[in-house]
Amino acid sequence: MSAQPYEIELVASETDTDYYEALLATITGLPKAEIREKLPQDLSGGGGWRGSSFPQVARLLGYNTTPRFVKFDPATPWPCILRVQVPEHWGWKGKWWALGYNQGRVYDVASGDHYSFKNWQLAYADCRVTSMLQIWISDL
Repeated sequence: MSAQPYEIELVASETDTDYYEALLATITGLPKAEIREKLPQDLSGGGGWRGSSFPQVARLLGYNTTPRFVKFDPATPWPCILRVQVPEHWGWKGKWWALGYNQGRVYDVASGDHYSFKNWQLAYADCRVTSMLQIWISDL
């Protein structure tokens, strides 16, 4: 794993079906078109994504990941996807919010915004980060 800090650039979602591609593009730096080409058939078009889909697709793209989502550590040195529990009044029963995170910043590809983790917590006080999936390229 690289000892150098990763720098990422927010890639905004442009349609109702490219949210997860934009999220992975933000974390990996790959173009959405390249990510789209590698998606398994059941994930193309934005449907069918589960927690296990993220490490599967990251590995197809040539990245390493933690084996599964693990307890969130704000000090993680690697970019990650946050799994966020949302309040019931959002109407997302049985669903969770996936956001990008790197070096203390939260990236929301739907809005095109990024926040310090502290400011994100203040803005979304009803939400709770439950876990993270770290994603990195090995330099070995």
